Parts: sequence; structure tokens; C-alpha cells
Amino acid sequence: MLDLALIATGMAIGVGVNAPVGPVNVMCIHRAIRKGPTSAMAAGFGAWIADVVFAAAAAFGVTAISNFVEGHLAVIKVVGGAVMIAFGMKLLLAPSSTHDAPANDTALSLFRAGLTSFALTVTNPAVLLGFAAIFGGLAGIGEKPGDFETAAQLTLGVAIGSAAWWLALSTGASRLREHLAEKWLGRINTLSGGGLLVFGFVVLIGVALGY
Repeated sequence: MLDLALIATGMAIGVGVNAPVGPVNVMCIHRAIRKGPTSAMAAGFGAWIADVVFAAAAAFGVTAISNFVEGHLAVIKVVGGAVMIAFGMKLLLAPSSTHDAPANDTALSLFRAGLTSFALTVTNPAVLLGFAAIFGGLAGIGEKPGDFETAAQLTLGVAIGSAAWWLALSTGASRLREHLAEKWLGRINTLSGGGLLVFGFVVLIGVALGY
């Protein structure tokens, strides 16, 4: 039997984990303003897949994934930081004018957007550890080994909440295009690329300092 309260809790978690400003949010907003909602949703789709995988791992108690992340935390952070910096540089070097940029995404570019956002999410250990911490703090979750029904409903809720977040962000940000002048559209690459560079260097500096 469906537990609507449990699903609603999962939805709140799905939104809450994604709402803070992060590299995938920056990427999604950038694509929404430059290319439109479809392009942005392709980026959000990659993050959504990672969210569902991490939520399922936390809800079903798949400790192998959590142990792997904790055991290779520094390496994962370095990879994640490098991916952010590489993508940030790509945006900084992209055409500054909308007239110079490709008008529409191809199927390949949409796939790359989803793959990039997936990589940015799965190399962010805070996402998995965040899910694990939240689920661990919920009364009743994990107290009954083999309670797959509860885990499945909670994961379903996270999937719905995460999808709602990326859909809202994609469509909402894309509407800004109608109110931005060309000069501001030309600066989106700089703002987005700079933001990703900051995220990437912060991660790498944290690793160097032992955090």
C-alpha cells in the first residue's frame, strides 16, 4: 500500500538536496538561458539519474557504494573538481555572442549535457553522504532489514521531487531569455564558467588542506 506521507517526505528530500546552488544548477541555468528548456532539462536529467541512484543506495542500505565513496573521498573530490574546472573553461572559451553560438542542440550535444551533469553529481560525495545522513535521521528507515517497500516508496518520492526541481528550474530560467538583452546573454558564459571554476578550485583547495 502506498504511504503518501513517506512519498511526500521523499519529494521534499529530492527538492532539498538539489535546491542549494551548485555546479549542476549553474549548468542548468546556463543552458536554459542560452538554449532553452529542452537543453536545460537534458542537463537536469543526468543529475536526476544520479539522485535516484544515490537515493536508492541510501534507502536500500547499499553500503558498498557508501563505503567506496568514503574510502576514495579524496580521489572523487579531485576528479569532481577537475570536471568542474574543465567545464568552466569550456564555457569561458565558448562564443560570447548568441549569433556565433549554434542555434539548436543536436541529439549528441543533449546527450553530452546529461552525461556531464551526471558526472558532476556522482563525483560530488556530498550528494550521497547527504542522502545517507538524511535517511539515517528518519525514524523507522533502516530499522527493519529487508523493508524494501518503505525504501522503494522513499526512493520514488525522491525521484518525483528531483524531477520537479529540474523541470521547474529549466522552465523558469528559460523564461529569463525574453527579458535579457543580447549583451547580457553574451555574459552568461562568463558568469557560468566563472562560477564552475570557483566551485572546482574550492573543492581542490579543500582536498589540499585535508578537508
